[in-house]
Amino acid sequence: MDFKSKETAIYQEPRNGIRRWIYIVGEKVMLMMVELDPNVGIPQHTHPQEQISFILSGKAEVRTSESTYVFNEGTAYYFKPNEPHETRNPGPEKLIVLEVFAPPREDLLKGR
Repeated sequence: MDFKSKETAIYQEPRNGIRRWIYIVGEKVMLMMVELDPNVGIPQHTHPQEQISFILSGKAEVRTSESTYVFNEGTAYYFKPNEPHETRNPGPEKLIVLEVFAPPREDLLKGR
């Protein structure tokens, strides 16, 4: 068994206004929480992992190659491996998202 609190999780601040805590890294799955300040976004990217995201609080503007969506607290969404996507916090409050990756994202574990 493994367990972490916000105080013992791996903390990273990859850019101004973006904070993430990597809580659990298993052999086949990883759990992370991300906070985005208002009007801050994560640019379009891809990764070979499946991703499930769940909005704990705030609002997310999510763009894929197909469309742009606005999701509120309590919404879950899924990205297939290598699906281009970007996320932005349209504000006015902080966006907090719980994210699960399978398998773990080695690039994030290296602080990228």
